[in-house]
Parts: sequence; structure tokens; C-alpha cells
Amino acid sequence: MPKAPRAVGAPGGSGAGHGDGHRRVNEAIVRAIQDQIRRGELKAGDRLLPERQLAALFDASRSSVREALRVLELSGLVYSRHGEGNFVAETLPAGVAVTLVEFLERQRASLLDLSEARKLFEPYLASLAAGRATADDVEVLRRAAEDEEAQLRAGETQAAFRADRTFHHAIAAATGNQTLVTLHSYLSDLVAGGRREALENDVRRAQSAFDHRRVYQAIARRDGAAARAAMLRHLENVERILMGAVLGYQRAAAQLAPPRARTAPARPPRRPGRRAKADFA
Repeated sequence: MPKAPRAVGAPGGSGAGHGDGHRRVNEAIVRAIQDQIRRGELKAGDRLLPERQLAALFDASRSSVREALRVLELSGLVYSRHGEGNFVAETLPAGVAVTLVEFLERQRASLLDLSEARKLFEPYLASLAAGRATADDVEVLRRAAEDEEAQLRAGETQAAFRADRTFHHAIAAATGNQTLVTLHSYLSDLVAGGRREALENDVRRAQSAFDHRRVYQAIARRDGAAARAAMLRHLENVERILMGAVLGYQRAAAQLAPPRARTAPARPPRRPGRRAKADFA
């Protein structure tokens, strides 16, 4: 039977929610579930409650629950099975929090590199598309933008992700340059995870839909400068969203780290004019 972590601050729980309003909700969820795993209340192989029930239990949004579960999965404490749910790992890792913090820092650097590449490349594609798009190209863009908006309103994140990717691909295709299309496809594969992250909550979804609508409108009226500017603003918003998400994961991962070992006392300074034997090794 699925096990339910105690609500944050409930008797016997982690108490993470008391007097700490500046902490993100997903961090509190991570700490509470981690504490129950450590205490043995959640055992290896136990299935967690579904996202909807966890959200109600913690009085949180489903996006906060998903972010917390992602941190726990990256840390090796839980794993997911498609269509079945989230489970406590059979073998719990030792010292994984430090590794996770380092991994997230590498992810942050990688995302910044990708964002820089996109900001150099995709605004130029949008500008070219504004000058070269056929009526059919513009229609494909319109349908992709509207499909994304409809899927986001319905809460269908995966379908919205596909529409988002279709929208960006359609801009590349509208340039009429197959080499640019190939380069864009490669870059798009690299940023797939970021696209999902950028559609994870209501604020991010609304921003993405608004940005795409502005890019589409600029291309439809053949305004290359406006299309370039709109795409750049969109990518800057995506970068801000993703960096905020990674920062949240880093803060939550830091909560998983064990207390640091006490630092050994410093050696007394050497006397002038004398050298330790180790200096000659």
C-alpha cells in the first residue's frame, strides 16, 4: 500500500514548515520525505502517494511536488516507473548529496552555455523566417502556437512540450535553409529537458505562451527586427526560469548533505630558520 509522508510540521514529521516562510515549498517536501526514509517510515520499494495526493497532503501545487520528486530522484533516494508512480530506492546511496550538488552545478554551467548558443542562433532564425516564410509556414506557426496554448490550459504538459518544439522547428524550417534546420534540430535535442522544465508551473506556462505569440505575430507581419527581439526576450525569459529552477534544486540538494566534518586544528607556525623534514621529501 502506498505510504504517505507526514505533512510538513505535523507531529513526528520534520517540522520544516514552521517559521520558515522564505524557504521554497519543494525544499520542505524533500526534507520531509527524506526524513521519513531515514527513520524507516518509508522503506525500500515502498510506493509514494500519487502527485495529486502528495500535493493535497503538503498543501502544495503539483509542480512543487514534481520538483521535489525530481530532486529526490536525482539524489538516488527515489525512482519512478512510467505509469506506476514513484518508489523508494531499493539501495539507498551514501554521500550522494554532495555528488548531486556538484552535478547540479555542472548542469547550471551547461544550461548557461546552451542558453548563450540559443541567444546567438535562434533570434537570427526568427529574423530570417520573417523575411522568407511562406503563407503555409506562417499557418504552421499559428497552429503550433495555438496548440501549445490549448494544451497548457488543459494541463497537458507533454503535449505542450511537443507543440513548443514544433513551433521552434517551424521557425527554422521557414528560413528555407536546410543546414540551419539541421543545426537547429541538434540544438533542440540538447535543450529538450529545459523545455520541459520551462513548462512545469502556471507562471512558466503563461510566459512561454505569451512569448511564442509575440514571435509568431512578428513573423506573420514580416517584421524581422521585431521577430529577432521577441525571440531574444523569449530566450532570456527561459534562461531566467531555468536558472531559478536549478537554484531551487541546489538549495534542496544542500538540505540532503550530511553535516560537515569538524576541521582539524591548524598546525602551529614553524619557527624561522628551521625546515621540517617533510620539505625534503
